[in-house]
Amino acid sequence: MSKSLSILLPTYNCVCTALVGELQRQCVAEGADFEIIVADDASPDKRFIAENRAIAHLDGVRYIERERNVGRSAIRNYLVSQSSKEWILFIDGDLSLNNAQLIHNYLQAEGDVVVGGISIVEDENRWGNNLRYRYEHASKEAISAENRRKTPYQHLSTNFMAHRKLIGTTPYNEEIKHYGFEDVLLGKHFKALNARINHIDNPVLFDDFEPNEVFLHKTEESLRTLSAFQTELKGYSNLLETAEKLHRMHIERVGAWLYKLLHKPLKHNLKGNNPSVFLFNIYKLVYFLHYNSIRK
Repeated sequence: MSKSLSILLPTYNCVCTALVGELQRQCVAEGADFEIIVADDASPDKRFIAENRAIAHLDGVRYIERERNVGRSAIRNYLVSQSSKEWILFIDGDLSLNNAQLIHNYLQAEGDVVVGGISIVEDENRWGNNLRYRYEHASKEAISAENRRKTPYQHLSTNFMAHRKLIGTTPYNEEIKHYGFEDVLLGKHFKALNARINHIDNPVLFDDFEPNEVFLHKTEESLRTLSAFQTELKGYSNLLETAEKLHRMHIERVGAWLYKLLHKPLKHNLKGNNPSVFLFNIYKLVYFLHYNSIRK
């Protein structure tokens, strides 16, 4: 029996018209029983909201404009509450789609949860000096379908499909108010349910990268989230494992001290025109150790 599919897209200060148009086209071409629900989480730049209103005219598409920002977890749970189909596909509204078989592949795939993954645009001329572009490219091999299968519950990027019985009514932890790790905790939830996760090569495209300073700010926000939820995230973060090793060796205070000593020159590099992924990883560790030390 063919799957019925709710495709859920949260948006915030981004244009999703091309992405939604292509998703809708593929669903129609497949003859799928589908709905696409897009919810804008009170974007402060109203130009994005106005441009996205065009998608509401597409058959099978709903566009919801929220008046109050509720955050990454709560907006996803809200989308689930608005959906009605047996299977739920989550895709972030700021991604792109150059995969003409995305919907077909999901409809054919087996498993309680199917993770399609992310591909990274190749555009050195435009993005070569961008920190996130460099970081994502350095991580490409780690997020391949082959490598994702080795630790299946730890790679739940926001291009995945799950059966409604596993999703439930509030799959995302709404205690996470800020950026980072909401998908990771959902992967842990699926593991507790002993869900069958199938990692396939069925990517959406990551092709727009925020400025270095903005990415650095988001990274710091995610590290504060990691610190706040480190008990829940134990075993699901390599950085957390490194910090725990340093703690057992009684030298985590050295990392916190190094942050005070090095954070200005490190940030100068990371915000500049030739950012180092190696230094970015160092910065993440010492920032986390520093933040952890001042939380205690």
